[in-house]
Amino acid sequence: MIFMPFKKEEFVSIAEALQKKKGTVQLHGWAKRKREIAETVFILLRDSSNEIQCVFEKKDFSERQWSELFRQGIESSFFVKGNLAEEKRAPNGFELKAKEFQVIGESQNFPIGKDLSEEFLLNVRHLWLRSGKMTAINKIRHTVLLSIREWHDQNGFYEVSPAIITPNACEGGTTLFPLDYFGEKRFLSQSAQMYLEVLIFSLEKVYGLTPSFRAEKSKTARHLTEYWHLEGEIAWGDMFEMMKYIEEMVAFICHQVGKRNPKELQLLGRNPEDLLKIKTPFKKISYDEALSLLKKEKVSLPWGSDLSIKEEKVLAEKEKQPFFVYGYPTAIKAFYAKEQEDAKKCFSFDLMGGEGYGELCTGGQREDVIENMVKKLKKDKIPLENYEWYLDLRRYGSVPHSGYGLGIERLIYWMCKLESIKDAIPFPRTMNRSYP
Repeated sequence: MIFMPFKKEEFVSIAEALQKKKGTVQLHGWAKRKREIAETVFILLRDSSNEIQCVFEKKDFSERQWSELFRQGIESSFFVKGNLAEEKRAPNGFELKAKEFQVIGESQNFPIGKDLSEEFLLNVRHLWLRSGKMTAINKIRHTVLLSIREWHDQNGFYEVSPAIITPNACEGGTTLFPLDYFGEKRFLSQSAQMYLEVLIFSLEKVYGLTPSFRAEKSKTARHLTEYWHLEGEIAWGDMFEMMKYIEEMVAFICHQVGKRNPKELQLLGRNPEDLLKIKTPFKKISYDEALSLLKKEKVSLPWGSDLSIKEEKVLAEKEKQPFFVYGYPTAIKAFYAKEQEDAKKCFSFDLMGGEGYGELCTGGQREDVIENMVKKLKKDKIPLENYEWYLDLRRYGSVPHSGYGLGIERLIYWMCKLESIKDAIPFPRTMNRSYP
């Protein structure tokens, strides 16, 4: 390795260099591409901000330096110092005429090239995350998470930290991940909902952003066993107030991503205007109306059945933006869903993504009368002792309240027009994958 007098305080990002447009700059980054023509080496240098073509002329370097430069491959890391020059043929219209360089980390035979299978790319996920596609998705993910916190703060919500290790199920026992907790059986959280309900009795409007775990033996393009779950609960609010909150929040997130990440969206094939045009209120159709719409599309679904991926896709294919389906049958929802006057239906809803993407978010009004909840638990043969602490919320000062749960990866999957939800999270976990 060649050591040169590079001063840390003199480094600028590639984005800053491109804004400067002229003069001498000092950069650090990784070789995204490399090619040699006669006695010239072209390296497309990338950092987290952008990329720039660096041009190395053999005449400007010693034989030892040139030999070292020549043997470097894709993903070698560099310090480079040189002069900026306009070059219309170069990416971003400028290039750096290199005068000094230092190889920081060598790289030969980088294993990722073109036309590789999804399975291979998952096996080398720790390297594939350097790609332009994954970098764009992760930048959008950052904006999504930032926007979520901005919106909730602006609307009077408190962010809280619910438990991840839990004593009981929230979404049904068949998808629980059990663990031995000092000799007792406990589970990884399926949902923070019940703990968020605890906190509305002091803070009234709360939300949490935590990992959730579902042991679903599913291989669909939209299922993960570990995902990031945005959940919120409000005291005194009904299902319709909750839907209003959600549509305003989702529209806000879409607008922020459209404004802050146009370049990343375009790289992924999503027109930023699609997100900037998202408007409230969102369309709202009842479960009964959904069955009628499906029937018109020659999809028959008996009343009382849940909407599968197939039905959700049919409903969402012709929609350009998210919409709600509400008023589901009580029998297909959890024991905490509040029944309507017609006990066959409950105050529950799903938010569907447009363009065929299906469910993004689910929620509804929670049962606030203890007698009704005990009746449901007994009907489902669920031991009451497992939920005594949860029933206490109905014993001591119960209030009408509603909540929701939104999968961060589902939202990104739809916003970025991804083919698989696995790309919406840095390290996807599925029934067949826990590496790397």
